[in-house]
Amino acid sequence: MYYSESCSYCSKVFYTFSDDKFAAAKALYAGIRKHLEEYGEDDKEHKFDDGPEIDTNEIYGEMTESADAPAGGYQV
Repeated sequence: MYYSESCSYCSKVFYTFSDDKFAAAKALYAGIRKHLEEYGEDDKEHKFDDGPEIDTNEIYGEMTESADAPAGGYQV
């Protein structure tokens, strides 16, 4: 299953493929955090500032699930 979540600052869609929904949430959190840091957006957004455990759980509850990869998304 493909899982996706948008960047909280620029709205780019990030996705991952996994059979484990929680593992997908962890991967999406890590990928979005890396993106925010690499593009200098980390200090401009405040959604993912609560730490890995809280933010991973937040992503888990919000992420989108689909049978196909999202069009135009970035794989993490």
